[in-house]
Amino acid sequence: MIIKCGKRSGVVDIPSSKSISHRIIIASLLSGLEVKDELVRGWSDDLKATRDCLKAILSGKEHEWHCKESGTTLRLLEPIAGVLGASGNFICEGRLGSRPRMPFEKKDVYELPGDISSQFVSGLLLALPLASWDSEIKLTTPLQSQAYVKLTEDALSMSKIRFSKSSDGMSWKIPGSQKYKLEIPPHCCVEGDWSQAAFFLAMRAGELDDGIVVRGLNMCSSQGDRAVLELLDKDEVDASQVPDLVPALAAHVAGQDGKRVAFFNCERLRLKECDRLEATKEMVEAVGGQAEIDDSGTNLLVYGKKLHGGKIKTFGDHRIAMAAAVLATWSPEDVEIDDADVVSKSYPEFWNDFNKLDKR
Repeated sequence: MIIKCGKRSGVVDIPSSKSISHRIIIASLLSGLEVKDELVRGWSDDLKATRDCLKAILSGKEHEWHCKESGTTLRLLEPIAGVLGASGNFICEGRLGSRPRMPFEKKDVYELPGDISSQFVSGLLLALPLASWDSEIKLTTPLQSQAYVKLTEDALSMSKIRFSKSSDGMSWKIPGSQKYKLEIPPHCCVEGDWSQAAFFLAMRAGELDDGIVVRGLNMCSSQGDRAVLELLDKDEVDASQVPDLVPALAAHVAGQDGKRVAFFNCERLRLKECDRLEATKEMVEAVGGQAEIDDSGTNLLVYGKKLHGGKIKTFGDHRIAMAAAVLATWSPEDVEIDDADVVSKSYPEFWNDFNKLDKR
């Protein structure tokens, strides 16, 4: 697909937060509620996978649960299936089968690292209230992507689930034999997604550029990627808490001649739908930008330059495809990508929303 170059202006109604939606869908189904289409604005492949997998698990009639390529679906639901004693297998597609996972085992105390995936913590937090025993989660290393666990805690509190958390944030105690009691007001819709909004915000030339207006965002959201508003102008970015923002921020930097930004603690990007760290570097270079991964293999340096158009390989990664659109807005020439449809994983309407914007 050819992405026409040039700055854009207009209004975007951003879809519901994927991270919050996963958790609300799970809490709804565990509360015995019907998940209505209106609950989520923009049903992505990943969200459909979570809804359909959990319905199948709870029905007890289906024994193959198709996660597609959704790591969130797999990691949040695997402990739930284990606690419920469900009989079946999760079917993974693409690179998901080779990504880190944590098969569920019945224990009183769960010790796990906090720097591989916060989804392991969230999965246990969602599942263990349903267990017949009391349990505790203990982290052996500091937690990365802390905001995602906060979203899980919010969903538990909304569902009248009791738990306690240590003052240092390294452990949780969860009483067993609880029931989910989520209540959803009529016509409720999950708040907008800051991770997806980041791509449109990265198309703007500074905070005074109001050419693109993004609607549907909660300015007081618990979403960690709300930090994009501050990070767009930073010279250093700690990616450990906001890994999903790196492609958008890198594209934002690449087209600004003379700018330089260092992205630290990027190791988890290598465990995404592709090696997202390497893919981001190649994306920037494909359009004439300059990017380097240092000798540690965990830090990315991006230097702003005058770009030219080019062909970008998405590596089947939705965030690389959307970041390519950001690069097109900073480039004087068109950008081509090999797989536009990959955005259906998280933002099916991305190209429609992008193409509705006016060229300036």
